[in-house]
Amino acid sequence: MAYVITEPCLKHKDSRCINVCPENAIQTFDGSNQYFIDPDKCTDCGICDLACPVAAIFPEELVPPNWKHYIEINKDIFLKNDYRQT
Repeated sequence: MAYVITEPCLKHKDSRCINVCPENAIQTFDGSNQYFIDPDKCTDCGICDLACPVAAIFPEELVPPNWKHYIEINKDIFLKNDYRQT
């Protein structure tokens, strides 16, 4: 399980979640209108969820039904494009 960033982040992109993530698991990419959480780096600490001012971050199993597709969006951005930073 990992945390997932959902629709409220779109175009908001407040960096508080990035600033508190102890694993540097949260990233954004050129041309993207939101942040993403690398599921391989996320340690499920939940600090990002508490820091998010727009309530966009959820544990994977608690993502609201209308935003479930963001689970795959967050995973795919890293897997398909191999954007992982070292």
